[in-house]
Amino acid sequence: MTFNEEQIEWIVVEVLRRLGVAGGERFRVAGVERSSTPLEVQIELTMKESVITLRSLEGRLAGIARLIVQPRAVVTPAVKDELKQRNIELVRETRA
Repeated sequence: MTFNEEQIEWIVVEVLRRLGVAGGERFRVAGVERSSTPLEVQIELTMKESVITLRSLEGRLAGIARLIVQPRAVVTPAVKDELKQRNIELVRETRA
């Protein structure tokens, strides 16, 4: 069975919703074509808080590939260490 990007995104978001992970945060699923596998799914978590702590991320990093925060958000050193350990990319949102 083959799924398109839209179907995969719906499935992942629905699973996260049912697990109770999507508690007000915005998730985005991006498909990346690879030669070794048909489709690799990456999930992004966007947080709007001005201070990002381990407590604010508790239970929300499973399966996340990229954490997107506000341009001026304070990210604690403990969060940076945790993201590095989990190979999660920290991205600051750009203002439009």
